[in-house]
Amino acid sequence: MTAWRVLIVEDDAPMRVFFAASVRDHPGLELAASVDSVAQACAWLDREAGNPVDVLLVDLGLPDGSGLDVIRHARRSHPECEALVVSMFGDEDNVLASIEAGALGYVHKDATPEDIAGTILEMKGGASPISPLIARRVLARCRDLGARPTPAPPNAAAPLADD
Repeated sequence: MTAWRVLIVEDDAPMRVFFAASVRDHPGLELAASVDSVAQACAWLDREAGNPVDVLLVDLGLPDGSGLDVIRHARRSHPECEALVVSMFGDEDNVLASIEAGALGYVHKDATPEDIAGTILEMKGGASPISPLIARRVLARCRDLGARPTPAPPNAAAPLADD
């Protein structure tokens, strides 16, 4: 069995070490690289264009920009790569922006599972792992959007009157 190659993009050194150890300790995963900025991640992805990375484990709040830029860059240079966001930002806007950028999962750092490797493998198995707190917020937002009345299309014809 070939191991899934993982690129970690995390600026918090203890978290980066924790994620790297979890990946290294699992026989189904291989640590491709571990970097701490948007610039380093994009440069690594460009250098490794012919060497696929299967999983992008990315934080959103990076010192030189947003992890969303890394996700978009990875989707262009490594279209087979699946992104899992691990972030302190748990608001609906960041979650939805991550999904729109191409993330398949979103785990809040406060609820980071002890075994991040298991979460990565769940995603590679077809799941979209989302922290329960984040899922609840997104579902509440969707519910609120669904409760709003739908406006009539701008050029809708007026109903015909009976003669």
